[in-house]
Amino acid sequence: MNTLVSIAMSTYNGEAFLKEQLDSILNQTYKNLEIIISDDCSTDSTVEIIKEYQNGDSRIILSQNKKNIGFVKNFEKAISLCSGDYIALSDQDDVWKTNKIELFVSQIKENTLIYSNASLIDKNSKEKNKNFIKETNIRKWESNISFLLYNVISGNTMMFKKELLSHILPFPSNITYHDFWIAFVASTCGTITYTQEPMIFYRKHSEQVTFSKKQTHKNYIQKLQHKKENLIQQAKNKIYNLEAFKSLSILDDDTKKILDLLIWHYDNYQDIYFNTKLYNILKNNADDIFVLYPAKKRKKQAFRHSVGLKLNTIALYRI
Repeated sequence: MNTLVSIAMSTYNGEAFLKEQLDSILNQTYKNLEIIISDDCSTDSTVEIIKEYQNGDSRIILSQNKKNIGFVKNFEKAISLCSGDYIALSDQDDVWKTNKIELFVSQIKENTLIYSNASLIDKNSKEKNKNFIKETNIRKWESNISFLLYNVISGNTMMFKKELLSHILPFPSNITYHDFWIAFVASTCGTITYTQEPMIFYRKHSEQVTFSKKQTHKNYIQKLQHKKENLIQQAKNKIYNLEAFKSLSILDDDTKKILDLLIWHYDNYQDIYFNTKLYNILKNNADDIFVLYPAKKRKKQAFRHSVGLKLNTIALYRI
């Protein structure tokens, strides 16, 4: 098979590790590639590096934004410019194994998306002897409700079929992470498969967009207040994602019902103690929604996700 595979890359001030990432893509054993790079107004030498590589490889196509739009929208733009039958996403600071695309193309088969684990490396490209995802969480996915509350499929490890584009694009305006959205859509349209072997080296470093600094607090009360604020923000983020999921036109009625209950719960999160109706439906679907957890812990997760802020606050302040 020599089908065209598109690589959608988002860049922003990525000069430190970009060459290593590009080298690992250009050295893939699978050669029929187009590398679509959307740069989000970098102020360092990122664009110059890309143009240098362009001069040596015509497969690289660069698009430069006129204003900064953020990494989620930038990935949306890069994906929209892809023309391949398969589309793989790439960050600007990782390293791919040279047979990643060849293996993905051979193993995706009837599935809509394929992904792998990732081996962690540091800023010096030294392996940490640790994977990004727990081995027990690398599995085949057949139910979209497994992605309502969690996502374990990182964008830089996935490749999906172009048939998903009509459902993926445009991204919902409030989605928090593009890979969360793509995984949900892929599991709604079909099934998701995986490779046992980690196919990328995922770099963890302080300059990452998703990196967050450890919080410091002056006292115990301040720490508890910060936890309360985090719970409120998490509820808001869940609403953004759940409303985005609900916008997908091909959902079945059962999924819509669960989404409606979850959206109501998090929309009223600050004013309730416990949502019994939500608990019952989460408990009845626990084997799919909480599949990441051991079977004996799934009902506990259903309970935890049915608790409102008022009951959570009591638990936080209990000494």
